[in-house]
Amino acid sequence: MRQPAPDFTNAFLATLGVLLFMGLLTVAAIWGWAGVVFGALGFDRLAQPLARRVRR
Repeated sequence: MRQPAPDFTNAFLATLGVLLFMGLLTVAAIWGWAGVVFGALGFDRLAQPLARRVRR
């Protein structure tokens, strides 16, 4: 008679939780970088006319 398969449910759920956390952290980091880049570009667009006026 065969032995029943071991129950790896808890190990699977723990690993899934760690992978989900890492994935969401990666998404948050990418969104953060995108926010910094777009914020810097927007600030540059706003600052260029002011810099032109100061140079005159």
